Amino acid sequence: MAYYPLTQRDHGFQILDLKNLARSTSKTFERLAPYTLLQNPSSSEAQPVVTKVINKLKTYIEAIDSSINVVHMAYQMSKIAGALWTNPGSLSEKQALIERIERQKRLEDLVVLADEAHKKAQKAFNVFKHAEQDFYRIAASTKDLNHTIQIPVDPALRKRISSPASQSLTFSSLAKLITKPFKDIGTDLVSNLSLLKEFSRHISNLTSWSGGVKASILAIDGTVTPTRDGYLLVDIVRPKWDKVRTDCLIYHTI
Repeated sequence: MAYYPLTQRDHGFQILDLKNLARSTSKTFERLAPYTLLQNPSSSEAQPVVTKVINKLKTYIEAIDSSINVVHMAYQMSKIAGALWTNPGSLSEKQALIERIERQKRLEDLVVLADEAHKKAQKAFNVFKHAEQDFYRIAASTKDLNHTIQIPVDPALRKRISSPASQSLTFSSLAKLITKPFKDIGTDLVSNLSLLKEFSRHISNLTSWSGGVKASILAIDGTVTPTRDGYLLVDIVRPKWDKVRTDCLIYHTI
């Protein structure tokens, strides 16, 4: 049975919940995306505030995009890990040397992906952790505006966001514009804070997981070398990565 030197930390696998992240992503995108396409037919006076609201909400959609990209990276990481944590069986001296070289390259690739995933997840989390402050500010800035605003309602929106195409926000022919008081926009956003907190929690866990994967491989001096503080069985590590790969595929079907 093959052993690979690696830290004994679980590096966050137990908190990674991609299925519920997928559901939370869909709901959060569905609630926030329409606010990036607000239309202001009633008053040029309100346009500066409308523009500020749209730009602020776009940062949230970009953060959701980042989280989707992190899941793509997690899938790629799982494929690398699948090849990395495989029992090589009995090897000749030459084969063992080749295997060590290939293993080192896979470890380096895994660290690069984990580092990039961690940065993107952290960036997304940094946006959503300010949701309460941002949305209450929007509510305060719109509560005294006696103007109307138009917002698209698209019943097909949620069905189309399981793909990674949320970077280009387009609405289907089924979308309709509804008119409502501008001052209601802030209240509507604030009413979604509990949903956004749930999404933020999932992104925090994704951040911890990707950072933990990187930390579990890097030595103290930053070199891509397995640490020497423990040994993990392939039979223990491989199933964790297999589950990540399966959950990443399920993520895009929810």
